[in-house]
Amino acid sequence: MSELDRRTFVGAAGALLAATPLVASATVRKAIKAKDVAMTNKAYTTENSIVMLVDHQVGTVGWVKSIPAATVVTSCRVLARMAMAYDMPLILTTTVEQQVGLTIKDLQDIAPAAFAKRYARGGQLDAWDDPKLRTGVAALGRKKIILAGLTTDICMYWAATSALTLGYEVLIVADACGTTSVQGDEMTYARLRKAGAEISVVNQVVTELANDFSVPHGAKAQQIMAEEIISKL
Repeated sequence: MSELDRRTFVGAAGALLAATPLVASATVRKAIKAKDVAMTNKAYTTENSIVMLVDHQVGTVGWVKSIPAATVVTSCRVLARMAMAYDMPLILTTTVEQQVGLTIKDLQDIAPAAFAKRYARGGQLDAWDDPKLRTGVAALGRKKIILAGLTTDICMYWAATSALTLGYEVLIVADACGTTSVQGDEMTYARLRKAGAEISVVNQVVTELANDFSVPHGAKAQQIMAEEIISKL
């Protein structure tokens, strides 16, 4: 081997050795990051999630024009029934009831205890501005929130962003939300995705919570979907 070839070989070997720790380090970092992503993407289940329905009131439902108001009510019924059937915590909130009215009767009838314990606030747009709600939800010990609210671009938006800031994972049920325009929904969901929220629809959420209809655990969800959605098609 000539002197030139020897120097070239030694230099290449040295560069390879020097790079090896960096490659290994990058591989480790990638593995750790993948593990973190897997942990944060853990499925929403009936055991680790709460259902939070923000300001589904007589007046706010009347403001919904972006999707059929009947779809919002049906989706809320499904979510409330899922919470009742699987003993999931159900949080109901209202705002300025004197002007906007009470929680819709569908939710009052399905979940009377949750309605009686609803978090009623004044004019604050963000439900989390109520310290009782912050304390009450924290006491449940669950970090995943299945969330819907009215209107999408106001009270639901602020509830979702504050929940994310407080360290909760948020899955928004789009067909249980709505506002005065389609554009209002679209722009709000775009911002919420950037903030870290997930957006889905009630059918997907139900089948994530109970994805095997062949067993008793899933059969309850199947019955709810059959009665509330399939029978109305």
